[in-house]
Amino acid sequence: MTHKKIDHQFSNPQLSYDAKPNYQPYVKLTFFFKKLPNVSYEQFHRHWETVHADLTLASKEFNVVKIQRYTQFHQTPEAKEKVKALGMDLLDFDGCSEIWVKSWDDWERFFKSPEYAAALAPDCDHFMDVAGAGIKCMAGYDNLIFGPAVHDQGGKDGVLRQ
Repeated sequence: MTHKKIDHQFSNPQLSYDAKPNYQPYVKLTFFFKKLPNVSYEQFHRHWETVHADLTLASKEFNVVKIQRYTQFHQTPEAKEKVKALGMDLLDFDGCSEIWVKSWDDWERFFKSPEYAAALAPDCDHFMDVAGAGIKCMAGYDNLIFGPAVHDQGGKDGVLRQ
């Protein structure tokens, strides 16, 4: 199936039909999850940003496979209410984490490591609703449209302000 090109005068030639996408040189895994019903929002966010983060960085395989980046996105009840008040459709999770790896093999090695099984997975039971809501995942590649790349990762900038 071919894609019909829309007649469009591009302001940014980097985004034209003939340009190549600006995929960044890492695999990104994004995980979405909810807090346990009996855990307060404060406890959920505090445990995740301290104990769970420390267990993650301290694991041997985190450093062996050279995880490129690990971020946490904390969605508070106040932020959820603002989204709802704007009439937007809320993605109803309490947190989202991102991990960047150079390759799928790196991710698989970290995910299947004994430390992950012994420390990280069981720690989730302290604050995440793994059994009920589960952990949802998206995986793929960033196509950087606007802004600077993370240059030490070998990425190429997107469109930059003039």
